[in-house]
Amino acid sequence: MTTIEPGWYADPADPSTQRYWDGSAWVGKPIPAGAEPPAEPEPLDPAPEPLPASTVDANVQELPPDPRFGAGPPPKVIQRTPGAVQPPGTLPIRSLGVTVGWISGRDVDRILEGRVLAHPGQRFVARIVDTVALVLLNAVVNGYFIYQFMQTVWPYMLEMAAADDPNDVQLPARASDQWWVVLLISLGLWFAYEVPATLNSGQTLGKRLMGIKVVSLAPAGLGWGRLLLRWSYAALPLLCFPFGAILWIMDGIWCIRDQPFRQCLHDKSPGTAVVEAGPQKEPTP
Repeated sequence: MTTIEPGWYADPADPSTQRYWDGSAWVGKPIPAGAEPPAEPEPLDPAPEPLPASTVDANVQELPPDPRFGAGPPPKVIQRTPGAVQPPGTLPIRSLGVTVGWISGRDVDRILEGRVLAHPGQRFVARIVDTVALVLLNAVVNGYFIYQFMQTVWPYMLEMAAADDPNDVQLPARASDQWWVVLLISLGLWFAYEVPATLNSGQTLGKRLMGIKVVSLAPAGLGWGRLLLRWSYAALPLLCFPFGAILWIMDGIWCIRDQPFRQCLHDKSPGTAVVEAGPQKEPTP
C-alpha cells in the first residue's frame, strides 16, 4: 500500500487550489494553486453554533404535550408574519375576522379526534329550541313574579300613552326591584337548564334534538369552571337587555366565519367546540 507523504498537493475537489495532506486527511484552509504554501496550513474556521429552535422557526408554535396524541408530536400552529402566505395543506386561524395563523388539516383532525364540526344552522335551531324551553320554564317558575311586575308597569304604560308629556309620568319605584327579581330568577333558571346538562352529556334539549354536543378542545374534559365561563359569555348580556341583544347576535353569527373550529365567541375562552353527536370517524394518524 502506497503512503502519501504529508505536504501540499493539488486539491482533487478543486484543482485551482492546493491543500495540505497530513498523511491521513486533508486539513486546514485551501490556498491558490500558484501561491507559496506556508509551513503549516491555516486552521479551518470553527463551525457556527446551531441556532436555538425558537430562532430557526420562530413563527411555528408547538402546542403543549397532549396525552391524546401518545408519543406523536403535538399539533403545531404557524403564526402569521408580515408577507407570509398560507402554507399548502393548512387552514386559516381567524380572530376578529383577521387571519392570525394557520394549522394543518391533519392537526385539526387530530384535535377533533375524528368528530365532525356542527353546522351553524344546527346550532341556531338548537338555540331556538332551548329558548322556547326556557320561556316555558320561566312561565311556570317565574310566572308569578312576571305577573307582579306587569301589574305594576301596565298602569304606568297606559298613563304614559295618554299623557300630553310622557316625561311627567313617573315609573313606580317598586318596578325596578320587581324587574331585578324576574331577571335574577331567569338567569338562575338558564344556568340550571344549560350548565349541568352540558357538563353531564354536552347536550341541552335543543342540542340533543339536533344531534350535536359541546366538547373540549383541550386535554382536560369539560368542568364546572370552564362551563360557567362559557355560559357567562352568553348570559351576561341579559343584564343589559335590550342593548345586550347586539352581543347575542354577534356571538351567534360568529361561528359562521370562524376557522378552523367554527367557534362562537362564548366558545373561545373556555376552549370548546360543538360537534355532531354521531359515531366518531377514525382520526387522521
